[in-house]
Amino acid sequence: MKNYLQGVIALLLCTYSISSFSAFTVTQTSFGVDLDQPVTQDTTLINQSNKPVRVRVDFEKPPWAKAKYYLGDQLVAYPKIVLIPPKGQIQVRIAPRIKADLADGEYVALLVFKELPPRKNAGQVTMLMNIGVPYYARKGELNTGMDFKDLRMIKADQGYQLQGELKNEGNYSYPLNITVKFYQNKTLIKEENFKKGFYREQLVKLNQSIAMKTDTDYVEIVFANDKIDFSKAFSFVL
Repeated sequence: MKNYLQGVIALLLCTYSISSFSAFTVTQTSFGVDLDQPVTQDTTLINQSNKPVRVRVDFEKPPWAKAKYYLGDQLVAYPKIVLIPPKGQIQVRIAPRIKADLADGEYVALLVFKELPPRKNAGQVTMLMNIGVPYYARKGELNTGMDFKDLRMIKADQGYQLQGELKNEGNYSYPLNITVKFYQNKTLIKEENFKKGFYREQLVKLNQSIAMKTDTDYVEIVFANDKIDFSKAFSFVL
């Protein structure tokens, strides 16, 4: 589960941010759960201000996730609304209530902590903070699969561009390491490496620029992730 959490954090693109100016902070910034053995987890909300802070705990669908893989309606947070005393802290627990017929694969929800306005603010405008924490969960057998379409290397003004479309056909999210090797007369003249994350059923359009001052006549491209035993290679004559 530790390696899984590390992968989730590396892949995550979250629309919410944790601000150093917020009135409160959350100690756990991601959750990773094995739904074959679901457990209740907890996090602590810490009030950094000199005034009490009210916070509501909600679940939302992340913008990158498909609705059918949203897990928020199968999670329970308690307490739902907390009052954190000045310079104090409160613990919130997240319990999975998973349906028995849930299919194998990865599911996700965004656990959102929303600061509520003071009960008596006399019309005063207050900046309220939202903090989003990803909750990833996996069940059963995990399958990889990547559909490659129109993959090509084209000449650009200052080098080359790797273009094409990739769709994650597996039932969970994972990153791929992409290695590009350029050759001239069978001699390696440049190697470029980068990483790309792919959410479940996500279609990604590649448009990766690679600076190159010299011409090349052959390129090899490898998409791989050793941890999940995935590798796919392509080659093009330029």
